[in-house]
Amino acid sequence: MATIKDAVNLSEDETIIREYHVIDRAYIPILSRGVEGRLAITNKRVIGRSEITVAGGKRIEFNAVPLDRVEGVNLISGYSISWKILIGGIAAIIFGIISLAWGIGVIFIIVGIIAVIFAFRSEVIVGVRAASITRGGMVSIPEPQSYLLLSESGFRVFKIQGPDVDALMRGLDMVIMEVKERGAEVLKDLKCPNPECSYVRAIDEKPPKHCPECGTAWGG
Repeated sequence: MATIKDAVNLSEDETIIREYHVIDRAYIPILSRGVEGRLAITNKRVIGRSEITVAGGKRIEFNAVPLDRVEGVNLISGYSISWKILIGGIAAIIFGIISLAWGIGVIFIIVGIIAVIFAFRSEVIVGVRAASITRGGMVSIPEPQSYLLLSESGFRVFKIQGPDVDALMRGLDMVIMEVKERGAEVLKDLKCPNPECSYVRAIDEKPPKHCPECGTAWGG
C-alpha cells in the first residue's frame, strides 16, 4: 500500500509531520481479508486511510479531521474474547466427548476446538475526539464528538497490528499537541542539520547521534 504522502493530495502549505503504519493484515483467500491502514498527522489534519483487499477486489476508506478541532484521542490495541463463540466451542467439545460412542463425537470435538481458537480476537481502533458546532437557540455550542479514523478486528490467529502500533499508542496524543501548538515549524527541529540532506526524523523519537543517511553529527 502506498503511504499517505503518496496517496493523498495535500492542501497548499500542508506538510505531513508523522505517519504511522497501524494495521497490517495479510490477505488469505477465503480465510482473511487483507487490510493496510495508515494514520498521518499534518499541520492541518489528522488523516486515516485504509486499503482493504477482498476476493472481488479492493476498497479504499478515507477519514480526516481538521487538526485545530482535535481535543483528544481514542486508542485500542490488543486482544478480546468472544464469549458466545468460546462457550459454544466448549459446549461442542463436551458434547463430542459424551457422544464419542455414537460415532459423531470426533466431529463435535474438532468443531469445538476450532471455535475456541477463533474466540480469541485481536483488534486495533484509532479515533479522535473533536469539537463540532451545534445550534442551541441563537448560540453556537461546541460539543466534542468521536470520529473513527482506523478500525480492524479479527481472529487472534491472524496478525493485525502494524509495525508502528506501539509508537502510536505511546505518542500520538503528544504528537498532536505539539503540532497543534507549533504547526509546520516543528519540522525545523526534525530535519537533518545538513541542509543538503533530506532526512527527517520522527517527531516522537529522540535525535540520533548521527544522521542515518548522511552521517552528519546531530548533537542528540
